[in-house]
Amino acid sequence: MKKKIVYIVIFILIIFIFAFLIYNIFFGGREKIEPEPIVGETEPGTLPGIGEGEPTVIGEELEKLEPGELSPREKESITEKAIGGFTKSEAISERAIKMENIGSDNSITYYDERNEQFYKINNNGEVSRLSDSKFYSVKNVVWSPTKNQAIIEYPDSRKILYDFDKDEYIASFPKETQDFSFSKTGGRLSYEWIGDYKDQNYLVVSNADSSNFKFIRPIADQAKNIDTVWSPDSQVLGTFRKQYDGQRQEVFFLNEDRKNINALLVDGINFEGKWDRDGDRLLYSVDRYKDKFIPTLYAANGQTDKLGSGKRDLNLHTWIDKCDFSQKNGDLVYCAVPDYLPDGSGLYPEFAEGIPYSIYSIDMKTGRSSQIAIPVVNNQRVGIEKVYVNKGDKKIYYTNSGDNRLYGIDL
Repeated sequence: MKKKIVYIVIFILIIFIFAFLIYNIFFGGREKIEPEPIVGETEPGTLPGIGEGEPTVIGEELEKLEPGELSPREKESITEKAIGGFTKSEAISERAIKMENIGSDNSITYYDERNEQFYKINNNGEVSRLSDSKFYSVKNVVWSPTKNQAIIEYPDSRKILYDFDKDEYIASFPKETQDFSFSKTGGRLSYEWIGDYKDQNYLVVSNADSSNFKFIRPIADQAKNIDTVWSPDSQVLGTFRKQYDGQRQEVFFLNEDRKNINALLVDGINFEGKWDRDGDRLLYSVDRYKDKFIPTLYAANGQTDKLGSGKRDLNLHTWIDKCDFSQKNGDLVYCAVPDYLPDGSGLYPEFAEGIPYSIYSIDMKTGRSSQIAIPVVNNQRVGIEKVYVNKGDKKIYYTNSGDNRLYGIDL
């Protein structure tokens, strides 16, 4: 018993000795170092002296500014035309409009919810009614690119084709139809047929007046990965996204006669794309893992026999629906680009609400881009939902996410 007590005492002494040695190694034997005084520091309880000259108040102007408001110096630099900096915006629509109800190409057309009528903006910026008829509670509109026609959707699932030149209803579509897209000639439509069961779901095609209806591909439960979009040569009427691995997607191009077209392997997910007006280039956006899932723009060959080749990273982070192609230069596209994007905003666009935008021109052939305007409304930066280029590239119209009105800037 005595031996056990001795061993315990010796063990405790050894612990104390080791603790003492460790303390001295790390903390003992060091000189106490006093912190060096900061230049201009005063003794406790005293105030610093005032130097020569007049006192200056730093940041007084900034404290008075509202969020997003320009400083007095920035306000002085606002120009009437887009030359790269702060640019005056002209209000086009009197009230808020639904962004998805705007069409463009030969003119800018939109639906006014309060008046329940459709309007057109000509190349001189003049606004006129497309029709004297009233269209009540319109939910969505898909515009023909060449004809003065549109698919008008209502909350009760009714969908009709309306011809504004004739000012008359042309055709109706069943409630099972959705996600309409016009061919580049305006004569054909691709859309989805969604039934009560997934084996009734198809990608379909028909004439614009609903005649010559045809089932193209079964899509089961993959409607979220199908986009109805036409190539200018009408060889492609939709795309299908399929996950390739954890960071990439394979994009298949669908057509009416099941002709084999090269698939496109993209460096990201959530592929969305559209062709330029001549079909020479495909502009698309993806959310890349290495960018923490914010949208990134790419350009690739758009011709059917070379589709997807020559991919080029355009080094701009924005969504494809914030871009519109030049009507004069086949290589040029205009895009609204946010000042910054939070991580994951490609997957959840609501993360980017309230962020100001600038407008860039991009040469898809060379990949070069330049800032052409920082749109300003009432001395405030703006968020941009979509941009539209008018015929002749004289104006860019955009929808302001702050008040949902349509604005224009001069190029």
